[in-house]
Amino acid sequence: QVGSFLYHSVSPFFLNCPVMAEPATKKQKTEDGPEEMQVDGEKTADKEEPKAPEPPKAPEPPKELEQDAAQSSGPKVKDAVTFLTKDTTMNVMLSSNGNLLKAASDGGIRYLLAGARANIGLKSGRYMFEARILETVTFAHEGDRPTPKCVLRIGFSTAGSSLLMGSEDTDICFDSEGAMHHCKQKTDVGCKFGRDSVVAVLLNLDKSSPNANTISLFRDGKRACEPQALPESLRGKTLYPTLTYRNFAVHVNFGPQPLEALPFTCTMVQDAATKDSSVSTANTPKDGKYEVVYPVCLPDEGGFDWLDAFKAKNPDYTELSDRMILDWAQRSGLNCAKSGSNDKPELKFNVHELEDTQVRRMISALAPLQQRNYIVMEIQGNLIKEMRSPSLSRFYDSSFKKVANVLFGEPGAEYKKRAQELILADKQAISDIQFKLTKAEEAKKRLQEQQKKALEKAKKKADKERQKQAEELRKKEEQAKKEAERKKAAEEGKELPAEEPDEEKKAEEVEDDEEEEEAPDEPMADEDPPKVELTAEEKNMFYRKLKDSDMTFFLLNTTFKKFSIPEKDEGFNDIRYEWSKKTEAAAYLKRWILDKKQTSRVEDLVPSATFKTKWAQWQKCLQTWKRKQTDYKSLVAKKTQDKAIKALKKANAAKLAAAVKAAAETAKAAAEAAKTDEAAKEEAKDEAKVETKEEDAKEVESKDEAKEEKPEAMDVDEEDEDEIDFDGVDIFGVEEVDDIGGGMPLYKDFEHEDWVLMSLTFELHLMVHSFKQDCNDDERLGISLEHLAFYYQKYYGQYLDNKTFGKETMEDLVSLAKDVVYVNQDKVLESMLEADIEYPQVFAKVAEEGRRYRALLVDMGEETAKLKIARPKMSGGDNRYHDRKGGMKGGFKGFDKGWDQQRFNQGGFQSHQGNPVHQGHQGHHGHDRKGYDKGGFGKGFDKGFEKGGFKKGFDKGFDKGFGKKKQDQGKGKQWGVKGGNWKGGK
Repeated sequence: QVGSFLYHSVSPFFLNCPVMAEPATKKQKTEDGPEEMQVDGEKTADKEEPKAPEPPKAPEPPKELEQDAAQSSGPKVKDAVTFLTKDTTMNVMLSSNGNLLKAASDGGIRYLLAGARANIGLKSGRYMFEARILETVTFAHEGDRPTPKCVLRIGFSTAGSSLLMGSEDTDICFDSEGAMHHCKQKTDVGCKFGRDSVVAVLLNLDKSSPNANTISLFRDGKRACEPQALPESLRGKTLYPTLTYRNFAVHVNFGPQPLEALPFTCTMVQDAATKDSSVSTANTPKDGKYEVVYPVCLPDEGGFDWLDAFKAKNPDYTELSDRMILDWAQRSGLNCAKSGSNDKPELKFNVHELEDTQVRRMISALAPLQQRNYIVMEIQGNLIKEMRSPSLSRFYDSSFKKVANVLFGEPGAEYKKRAQELILADKQAISDIQFKLTKAEEAKKRLQEQQKKALEKAKKKADKERQKQAEELRKKEEQAKKEAERKKAAEEGKELPAEEPDEEKKAEEVEDDEEEEEAPDEPMADEDPPKVELTAEEKNMFYRKLKDSDMTFFLLNTTFKKFSIPEKDEGFNDIRYEWSKKTEAAAYLKRWILDKKQTSRVEDLVPSATFKTKWAQWQKCLQTWKRKQTDYKSLVAKKTQDKAIKALKKANAAKLAAAVKAAAETAKAAAEAAKTDEAAKEEAKDEAKVETKEEDAKEVESKDEAKEEKPEAMDVDEEDEDEIDFDGVDIFGVEEVDDIGGGMPLYKDFEHEDWVLMSLTFELHLMVHSFKQDCNDDERLGISLEHLAFYYQKYYGQYLDNKTFGKETMEDLVSLAKDVVYVNQDKVLESMLEADIEYPQVFAKVAEEGRRYRALLVDMGEETAKLKIARPKMSGGDNRYHDRKGGMKGGFKGFDKGWDQQRFNQGGFQSHQGNPVHQGHQGHHGHDRKGYDKGGFGKGFDKGFEKGGFKKGFDKGFDKGFGKKKQDQGKGKQWGVKGGNWKGGK
């Protein structure tokens, strides 16, 4: 208690007094905790308030390594730094003093980037230039159309490179969004700038500087990013200050005084030393006239390859073409899938102003206002006189010299060499892609095999481990057993057994040592793609085949006849023949047009009124023939039906007579049996009655025989009728195909396939002659087999498919009509008949002759002679080969099968699905004539005869007249009175 009192009383005083020294047991320190004191074995801790953590200090900016520029004593650039017209895009609007840049903003051109490169380039030393955004051009938002984004890129590029920086390895720049661009790669450097900000780009090419070969960005006089190393592709080259912008008005300052001073003094481009710089000059023509070149070349004959070679030699020429607009838009960040032709690619950017003609119109308006050389690349426009004139008239100023470069004929050696190099490069590129795909597939298979081996190895190892564990368990059990035996032996005082060496363990160790490790798979060696070579055919090629055609087929086929060689009187100042002389070029063009006429389609062909009249007459004639065939077959069917009914009547009458006779004999036998039971006096009377019944029976029999005499006489008359020998008829000697005798048409046996083939033959014949008239061009040989389906669609509005006719090629299809139309050695269709031949007669005769010949071949075993023409669906479409008025859709081919005596007696002519002409024969579809095969004349006759007609009536009448059973015989007075009516079974 005293200790506690002293502690609580005195300790505050001592704690507030300075302490000289204290034993270790009285005070302890720890690194993290407060001091502790120990008094009489008790610990106490000094309570201290926790201190707030100090905020982290901002990292110190790296030390600026750039030093003040030394005073230059050498000569400086005398030329003013400016932007030459040839080094600006066509939409750049430059102020008179050359330091203010704007861009044209009308229509779709506002979506395109503008670019300008200064005329002073730097090859050594350290220099800078500045830019400041003065104005931002904004546009009202229109619906779902994208608004052009404001862009400013400032940096350096090489001479002759693209003015739209960021997509190639020939430039490097910073943009207003705080990123650095080079060769389509974007690096965030974290410094944005906008309106009224002064940005400076410093290029350090001083080898003695620690920041040599770097580029830096400063904003408002302060460093905005660390020095960025120049790419290898730009080192050692002359670099020119360049700006790429859109929807900005930019003030550019090349010196000598900066708008915003940097932390160190730096020389500006205007004060560049002569030894450190290179001056680009304007190529002013000697005569003061800039050239406007019009390449006149045929489609797909090297025009665009010649253009690229020309531009490589003459970089100061500005290309005017749709290809240039597409490339400009894509470099401006607008996505567009390449489609259409090389001459007129489809501009689909989801921007209306770019997809219509506004951009072309704006460029055409700007071109004559700028002093520069142009090359107008329009394949179609430069080949047609009517299209050349408007283009020439735009360059009305006398400062332009309009030149036509004609590229017809065989090119020169220099062009051939370059074309071969391009063909080889394209072939090598395709081979390299295929090689990479093959290697990737091999690597994939190799990886799969390695994974499979690894799985097998892991499984094998797991199995071995399980076996090892099982073996160890077995050994432990054996060891425990041995230990028990040894212990027991020791207790009993017996001699302990000697321990056996563990041979299994040694063998196992040896086995583990001997196990060979699998050799690791060797990595795939890096292989270079194989080098390809040109084939003999490729070596003879003058022109490289591009991915897309220079002109679409439709445009080419509709305009090539207008192609011509330009003349000076059109407005040209000069005409240069690059590959051949004028006369040779004219002859080459003439041959080319003639060859094109034989292989191209007449896209604008319009069938004449004469063709339409003949086609309508044929359609009418065809329908008449089909109707007459239907009528004739109906008449034949009716006659056959009548004969069958008569034969049935005759057969049933004979059956009735036999039944009456049998009944009489039965009655007679019954009467004779009754005589034995009667008295003798009744015998004479009974005999008299029997004689009376016999006379009545004979009378009935004689009447029935009299009734059957008339049908027999009719049958005789019909059999005596003269029959026409159809198979013996001279087909081409027939005067009228509608009636070769007795109302029989020549086409009576035509089926679906025969009608279709006859129609196809006529159509091809008519088309061959109509084409020559409608085309009105004697230089065209006719319809090329290659374009047969196209012209068939033009004339008949139907797609001609050789597969429908069971043929693999169009030539095989035409062979079906070989008796009239054939393909000549030039693969052109020709007709063996004159244009004004008598259409109906000859085509029906040719069709019948072909039908008979095919039937003969089939009878001889040639199944290939059968026509395999598919039947078009009846619903929808134009079923041109069917009777549109519901003509004969059934047939009588199966009449012999349908007419069967036994089947007829059982149920008449069995169910037929119908002939549309007769209401009793409804329901059969197509020309396959299977209706009568399936059972006869149809439901009408079945219902009238079988269900309620003669058969039912006869059965009912006979049963009632003579009785169904023996005991019922004689109950009916006469047969068929109640049920034997012939008319519908009433």
